[in-house]
Amino acid sequence: MHHDVEGEKTPQTTKCFGQYKFTAEEYLAVQNALRQKLGPEYISTRMAGGGQKVCYVEGHRVISLANEMFGYNGWSHSISQQNVDFVDLVNGKFYVGVSAFIKVQLKDGSFHEDVGYGVSEGLKSKALSLEKARKEAVTDGMKRALKCFGNALGNCIHNKEYLIAINKIPKQPTPPLDPAQTKRTDGEPMIEKARLSSLAHDNNMTGSSRNPLELRTGHQNRSEGRSRATEVQTVLFPSPNPKQLRKLKQQQLQQKFRKEMEARKQTPKHEKSKFKSEHIQTSIAQKPPQEGNVYLIINHSACTDKLPWNSEMPKNSEISVWRLSRSCKPF
Repeated sequence: MHHDVEGEKTPQTTKCFGQYKFTAEEYLAVQNALRQKLGPEYISTRMAGGGQKVCYVEGHRVISLANEMFGYNGWSHSISQQNVDFVDLVNGKFYVGVSAFIKVQLKDGSFHEDVGYGVSEGLKSKALSLEKARKEAVTDGMKRALKCFGNALGNCIHNKEYLIAINKIPKQPTPPLDPAQTKRTDGEPMIEKARLSSLAHDNNMTGSSRNPLELRTGHQNRSEGRSRATEVQTVLFPSPNPKQLRKLKQQQLQQKFRKEMEARKQTPKHEKSKFKSEHIQTSIAQKPPQEGNVYLIINHSACTDKLPWNSEMPKNSEISVWRLSRSCKPF
């Protein structure tokens, strides 16, 4: 027999999905909730072959019910297999049939698996036909697998006596949408605060048994006076990668260039002409005119529309110096 030595700490094993157990209270509450039959508000009807009405539960309602019963992280579904049974082209329209095997598993490892089928008829696009049939097959298989857990997830609609009785009960009117209950902005401060608090609590609980390098992000020389909250924030918000830094720098340069262009547009014209004249005098002083040549200073903003050679003149400046010759090249 193995006996734990006092003071010796056993290594903690990380549990995977499917290895978490329901508590006795949670198990009893979920079981009682799954026994309830659905009200008329959850049941929809559609016309089937032969003019008959068929009762069913929509996919989004089943997902919402599963989240209420097991929690958003208490169940999962996966596609075990998916097959395209047929793709027929008749008079330029596609008819597609797809079957899918879907597995729904709870956090304690219990699961149900069932088959779903999806059909697309009469579409002219082959891609859209396959997309519709595949999605329909997955949704149908997920609903069929979830209903195996109990009445509250759709198993009750197969009881004909129940359907006769439920159709006599009037549906409650849908409550009006409250704008205050809708998501209008990005970010959830309460969730971020709760997540940060939970992570800090876990770190305090583990204590020295946790490797301190797990809280570091490559900065080995940290000051001892830095608080633990700063270390947790470093884990949650790591430094950006080089690509993001380059992109950020490029955006800053673009903004700086736009500001300079706007400033130039707002500069008065007489200041621009004064600057150009000073620039021309500087250029002529650096490169004095040669004997035998005639030079002409042109203000493009004032007379380019009157000169016959304006198409050959540079458009990036208002004033330029030209040497009159056969080539007519700017100075």
